[in-house]
Amino acid sequence: MILNCCVIDDNPASIRLVKQYTEKTEFLYFSAGETDPLAAFEKIRENKIIADIIFLDIEMPRVSGFEILEELSHLAVVILISGHRDFAEDAFEKGASGYLYKPFGYEKFMAAIMRAKEIHQARKPISFTPPLPYYYIPGNGREVRIRLKTEDVWYIEAAANFSIIHFVNGTTHLCYLTLKQLESLLPLPHFIRINRSILVNMAKVVGYDAYDIHLENDRIFPFGEKYKNEFVRQIRNSGMLY
Repeated sequence: MILNCCVIDDNPASIRLVKQYTEKTEFLYFSAGETDPLAAFEKIRENKIIADIIFLDIEMPRVSGFEILEELSHLAVVILISGHRDFAEDAFEKGASGYLYKPFGYEKFMAAIMRAKEIHQARKPISFTPPLPYYYIPGNGREVRIRLKTEDVWYIEAAANFSIIHFVNGTTHLCYLTLKQLESLLPLPHFIRINRSILVNMAKVVGYDAYDIHLENDRIFPFGEKYKNEFVRQIRNSGMLY
């Protein structure tokens, strides 16, 4: 497995050092070095920069690394780099998975990388087991269950305390389960939530861009702000994303 590494540091020398160490390590790939933390943050959020591990400086002119640490830690494994030892405790409390005190050599770099690699692998919610061909879900009546054929599901839409299952043939079914309950029933990464109201069958997804996901039969949905990164993380970790 190749891990993509990004550096956010206003000091170009630090970026060059991490790049040198990354290129020296067989299972790492240097994906980006950014001196502007806010620009880097946006690029990572929009998946313009692919990062499994982020090296983040703390003291930078426009913004402190602490201000973006928590949100970045949901997108990748973050290793803080700093010339001050005093920040270490706060760093781990805010979501950092590692802390490198400048200047650092290759040995300490690798120690942090190996720990980050373990954390990255532990986070991976990979499910290579395909969904069951059928699920029996509540119908209209006491103890009534009806068959849900998963390959026929196009997408599922929230409807208050119920859900509307849309099938590829254009028919729908009002389901007496919430979208959250169906999300827990249908396995990742085969069924993925892409906004607050929509759960899609990945077998029916023909593509996506920065803002929308495109399904078969020309159906387009917008990504929810908090769901796009999780969608990309799921398909990347499952091996679907090149």
